[in-house]
Amino acid sequence: MKKAELATRRHRFEQRIIQERLQITSAVRDWNEATAPIDHAWQRVSHYKGPILLGSGLLVTLLSRNKGRVGKWFKRSVVVYTMARRAKKMIGH
Repeated sequence: MKKAELATRRHRFEQRIIQERLQITSAVRDWNEATAPIDHAWQRVSHYKGPILLGSGLLVTLLSRNKGRVGKWFKRSVVVYTMARRAKKMIGH
C-alpha cells in the first residue's frame, strides 16, 4: 500500500473512533439521566439508614416477645403487598 492510502485509512479509523467515543459519551449521559431518580432515592435512603436500622431493630425486638404477633403481622404485610401489586397492575403503571 502506498503512503497516501495508509494515511487515508488511518484518517478514516481515527474519525470512526472519534464518532464511537461521542456515541459512548451520549449513551453514558442518557444512562445517568435515566437512573437519576434511582440514585436520588438511594441517597435519601442512605441518609436515613441509621434511624431505619434502629426502628427495624426495635420493631423486631418488640414483635419477637410475642411469637403469635409476628406471624399475624407477616401475613398482613403479605396481603397488603399483594393487594398493592394488583392495584398497580389494574391502574396500568
